[in-house]
Amino acid sequence: MKTNKKDKFVKQDHPEISGEISTRLLIVMAVAACIVFVCSLIAFSKKYPASKTSQENVQLANAAPAGTPQAPAAQKRTPPPNTPPHKIRLFADVDLDGDGVMTREEYEEAHWKNFERCDKNKDGMLERAEFPWGAIVAHDKNKDAKLDRDEYKNRYYEGFNDTDKNKDGVIFVEEI
Repeated sequence: MKTNKKDKFVKQDHPEISGEISTRLLIVMAVAACIVFVCSLIAFSKKYPASKTSQENVQLANAAPAGTPQAPAAQKRTPPPNTPPHKIRLFADVDLDGDGVMTREEYEEAHWKNFERCDKNKDGMLERAEFPWGAIVAHDKNKDAKLDRDEYKNRYYEGFNDTDKNKDGVIFVEEI
């Protein structure tokens, strides 16, 4: 088989050209993967209608900071098929009723359990030996090198609001 002069020139004298082609191919593949990811997020996102207000919801809403959206009525929901198993396990630890929707109340209850578990000396404060130092420094408003219950409460309210990407008052597994 006879080789073309042009092919010989590219392969022998300029090997960086084939590397450039490979780089372009990788970029095109990465862009395509991003497009598929965004399309799957759009296809699997679902909003729930706002719930009816009950006496219990009113009491819980009063405990939340002002401007916090009220959680909608939850329906049984399964995670999208492309959800990584570690996210499903993490979500299940906080989704206490197992309906596939994490409400602010479930999030709060799970975090109070975590506070109690971490507070080894049961003094109502989380210290350096009991809790990650970076979290204490970031949320310690009175600068006493400890997180009291109010500081911890502000920490998980901020966490809920940051995790609730679509700001509908609940968290789905896709949002974590």
